Amino acid sequence: MVAYTGLFGDQQARRLPSSNPTSIGLDQELDSHTQDGDLQLDPSQATEPEGKASLLSSISNLTNTIIGTGMLATPGAFKYTGLLLGMFLICFCGFTASFGLYLLTRCAAKVGGRKNSFFTLASQTIPAGAWWFDLAIALKCYGVSISYLIISGQLMPQVIISFFKALHKDLHEIPPILLDRSFWILVLMTMLIPLCFLRKLDSLRHTSYLSLLAVFYLVIIVVHYSFSEEARGSLPPSGEIHWITFSYHTISIFPVFVFAFTCAQNMLPVYNELYRNDEERVNTAIFSSIGTGGVVYQIVGVLGYLAFGSNVGDNIIAMYPSTSLFVCFGRVSIIVLTIFSYPLQVHPCRASLDKVLSGSSRRRGIAEASSAALLAESEVSRPYTDTDDEPIGQQANGRSENGFRGTRLVSMARRNSLDGEIPLWKWCLMTAGILSTTFVISLLVDDLSIILGFVGSLGSTTISFILPGILYSSLHRDEPNNRLRRPAQLLAAWGLVVLVVALSANILKLIRSPGPSSLLIKLGTSA
Repeated sequence: MVAYTGLFGDQQARRLPSSNPTSIGLDQELDSHTQDGDLQLDPSQATEPEGKASLLSSISNLTNTIIGTGMLATPGAFKYTGLLLGMFLICFCGFTASFGLYLLTRCAAKVGGRKNSFFTLASQTIPAGAWWFDLAIALKCYGVSISYLIISGQLMPQVIISFFKALHKDLHEIPPILLDRSFWILVLMTMLIPLCFLRKLDSLRHTSYLSLLAVFYLVIIVVHYSFSEEARGSLPPSGEIHWITFSYHTISIFPVFVFAFTCAQNMLPVYNELYRNDEERVNTAIFSSIGTGGVVYQIVGVLGYLAFGSNVGDNIIAMYPSTSLFVCFGRVSIIVLTIFSYPLQVHPCRASLDKVLSGSSRRRGIAEASSAALLAESEVSRPYTDTDDEPIGQQANGRSENGFRGTRLVSMARRNSLDGEIPLWKWCLMTAGILSTTFVISLLVDDLSIILGFVGSLGSTTISFILPGILYSSLHRDEPNNRLRRPAQLLAAWGLVVLVVALSANILKLIRSPGPSSLLIKLGTSA
């Protein structure tokens, strides 16, 4: 490690070997661009534009991605773990998820720039697997987005029936079309179309604010029916409450806790768009969102389980009186929370799908842009020689040459990253394709729990634990004294354990029955 004061301030950089094939390729490209005279050498023009997303909007988008509708399944999951084990799993899974997010942002900071993605990070460490990682992310987000449409279509008729009961209306007066889930999927999909075409994740902040209000309302319902004596009298009798329980069902429900904090697919977009994305502000976004999700899960899980014990259902809101307008608006809140989570899945799905469908030349250009950014810091910063025996004038000239080359590298990285922007026509075409196909599938299929279980086990585990650990330890392999390399490797190993357990749980669901119902698994997987 060499301390320096370079063009971009005081920091530390590792020296990359000059024999690196990527460096050689970049040298050739630099020479060609210098000869053509099309390379900007002004450092002020070489830097990435500053992000515009506020810290509040970043926290809201991450929190909304985390919570989803999985909070409704938490009390039902406690039934198979017991009170203490369930509380511990929430804390432990929240910690591992936040550590994975932290490692991702440190990898993004290492590479530099504001065009970071799983593809650009993986291309610097395991380029052969970059394409496959994006495919896994795209499939995972695509499947979860379908589940949101299916759940919304199933819940809307129940919401209509609940309001008719609460208002003491005859259920036979309900127009048949209002009980048709296909009709509601079409209506909700029409509302979502404008949101899904937005370019920036930060543009979804207003719907995230609304979703968090819905979460707050649902928490109020759970708290009210837990502490109000009058409200508790209207609930069905409670079952047994266990401190710790372990069985086959505990293993099958384990993925609900692990994937309850999944939001890694949106972490890098948040990092790219956050205004002044230094480590302190990024960590605030991570720990605020994970902390908020953990508090919500603990409140809903503990109070819901204590209220109903072993008789708790898969959807906690369904346990409360359907004749209460207070609860009816809670069911509406579920719809709001579910449907506004759909665009938050489309955004990373489209970004990963772009890498999957791009030609090899474009993927190579994006990878070279991140390589140039990574090399730029080293070239700008490192001294011309390894010793101090060289004349001062030669050292100064060497630093000047290194700074000049580093500036050209930054310029090339910025130019290539701009070339890596998704063209408008492709953006619109991919968005329309995702919207149309998810809409058709949600109409034709009413249960994706098994498929989502396998896709979520592979995709969520990979992007939440395995990739962050591997990427961090690989990018910092030349730093033997780095204190986070070993924990990063342990996180990747933990991800492999989760992968095996989650896949085993889904296989057991196929073989054995009864167990946690499909709605419970869908709600948990969609978190």
